[in-house]
Amino acid sequence: MSRRRPPGGGGGAHRDASVEVHSPLDGAVLGTVPLRGPDEVSAAVRRARAAQPAWACMTPRERSRILRRWAAIMVDRQDQIAGLIRGETGKPEGEALTELVVSVDLIHFYANEARRHLRPRRVGTGWLLWKRAWVERVPVGVVGAITPWNYPLIIVVDAVAASVAAGNAVVLKPSEFTPLTALLLRDVMVEAGFPEDLVAVVTGDGQAGEALVGGGVDHVLFTGSTATGRKVLQTAVSSLTPVTLELGGKDVAMVLADADLERSARGVVFGAMFNAGQTCLSVERALVERSVFDGFVERVVELTSGLSVGTGPNSDVGPMVTGQQVYKVEEQIEDAVRRGAKVRCGGTRHPDNARIFLPTVVVDVNAGMTVVSEETFGPVLAILPVDDEDHAVRVANELGYGLFASVWTGDRARGLDVGRRLEVGGFSVNDVLSHYAVPGLPVGGVKMSGFGRRRGTYSLDQLTHPRTVLVDRIGLRSEPWWFPYSAGGTRLFRALLHWRGYRGMRGLFRAARSFLGGQAHRR
Repeated sequence: MSRRRPPGGGGGAHRDASVEVHSPLDGAVLGTVPLRGPDEVSAAVRRARAAQPAWACMTPRERSRILRRWAAIMVDRQDQIAGLIRGETGKPEGEALTELVVSVDLIHFYANEARRHLRPRRVGTGWLLWKRAWVERVPVGVVGAITPWNYPLIIVVDAVAASVAAGNAVVLKPSEFTPLTALLLRDVMVEAGFPEDLVAVVTGDGQAGEALVGGGVDHVLFTGSTATGRKVLQTAVSSLTPVTLELGGKDVAMVLADADLERSARGVVFGAMFNAGQTCLSVERALVERSVFDGFVERVVELTSGLSVGTGPNSDVGPMVTGQQVYKVEEQIEDAVRRGAKVRCGGTRHPDNARIFLPTVVVDVNAGMTVVSEETFGPVLAILPVDDEDHAVRVANELGYGLFASVWTGDRARGLDVGRRLEVGGFSVNDVLSHYAVPGLPVGGVKMSGFGRRRGTYSLDQLTHPRTVLVDRIGLRSEPWWFPYSAGGTRLFRALLHWRGYRGMRGLFRAARSFLGGQAHRR
């Protein structure tokens, strides 16, 4: 029997047409899922397309009732879902439950917002007083969603809930390392009343994802690395399929001299180490003004060294999802040390569990080191000194990434001013990661961090087409501008030009003069 293993011994071993899902907690086999091929992916897209029209014909209110039942069942089955998340990812129980909390909030948000946001919107017709016009939002059809392994529930729910709330069908390709949560979620949706084929889960590796992008879907939602995002875009371009790309980040925390250092240190450590650093929004660089640099570093090292590490449900930092990712983090630290960096704490794997990388703080770093210039996606924080806020802004904007940032200062107005100078998709002042728990806020980046936005009404806009509708209300035999053209028609349009160009009484006066044979148009 042939066997293919992911590089670095990560979360599964491929056997012919199936993949075993292993828990990072203890290596136990959680289940086996098929590796779907292009034909199976195409069949799932066809079934979803057949199911979508009936779903789209339902009113947003009818769809929202089913979404709310979905959320309620997730709450009822919280132990099962959180347990599976924890089993597939190794994250602490509280972080698994956090995924559930944010997910049910997202479902309720889309259930409610779709009813309001997707209503037809009246548009004034200006001088065409005998016309009526409006804009409708029409579902795109079938959405292809490709999701990563770091948040197997939140990111899946975000893509699926927005899509179905807007009237679409979804074909989902979850990561091969964490497919079981997605499969369970789909079962819960069917239990809640969603049509059987409206949401399909196709399990597999990158080949299944490539088949999905090129398989005739109407929009692609991709969350993952910048390198893979480029491949997704190249495939989508050939069929002119719209894509939303949420890609990698190298998020920065800017700690100014007037910041509350205790809150700043605690916030930065949390932002760097939450989910073992496996978050695209993780704080990976801290830029600290020199006058407070030493004190900040010492407090961060103290807090980081005090984190509990292990596989227990209440550990602060647990194992990483894939062995490949642990190896990447290890390589970055080794590269930094070779180039002169100093590891203040951590820097190695856990002696008793090779899947755990100890929470790490590294200083004396520079842009020539991969730990500073490339996404880490692990429990590592690089701290750099800066002269002032202008210097911090320059350093922050030098990299090609632009996902999110945080500014820590005692002056909120100053924090807002500094944040607005950053080339990012968003920023917070004296806070970290909380924005991700607010469903109405858009999430996305600029530069190499992708384009398009998820969350909020932005998702509903991207997953629907605006359709223009205009209706004549009085039924004239002919419109003034239809054939045949005449001198009278030309005179009418000269008058109309004066009215629309000048507006008000002056416009009406000039329009009347023009139409009645005056020379207003020559002045």
